[in-house]
Amino acid sequence: MVEHVRHLQNWGLLIKHVQPSDAGFYECQVSTHPSTSILLELRVTEATAEILGAPDLHIRAGSLLRLVCSFRQATEPPAYVFWYHEQKMINYDEGVSVTTDRSSSILLIPETDKSHNGNYTCSPSNVVPSSINVHVLNSTVEEKPAAMQHANTSSKSPSQQLFINCGTVLLILLTVHKTT
Repeated sequence: MVEHVRHLQNWGLLIKHVQPSDAGFYECQVSTHPSTSILLELRVTEATAEILGAPDLHIRAGSLLRLVCSFRQATEPPAYVFWYHEQKMINYDEGVSVTTDRSSSILLIPETDKSHNGNYTCSPSNVVPSSINVHVLNSTVEEKPAAMQHANTSSKSPSQQLFINCGTVLLILLTVHKTT
């Protein structure tokens, strides 16, 4: 839609509900002699949400569930962000805490159990939503996750843990070798 304010020399192009198909070159021409024009390029980017750790997150029962949803390429903060668990909005559920700022939203559930298994979706008002599958595991040996979020981080660095694990394997191998 082209807009013109009476008694002013300004004209404007207003595109409502911008779509990716609106991207391209636009030319503004002024009817003077000689004619004057300017060529403008409109680039349309789609704002998206991204939940860190997606598509799957494994945590132990009793642990803190902390989901961080970042807004990518958003030109303005969302008016609201709704979090869903299995398609049910949970922002105001007991035991659920949601904090949102200009660029992200954080969902906290302090003590998880098997009822917290399932799909979680972060749905900002002006951004394409994002989802993650959360798997709450018992502390049994049968369940072996590919990746695990822990509420408490270890005081050992990864290299110290690797050294300890390799040392344990070496000790077991030496013990087996001596007994044979």
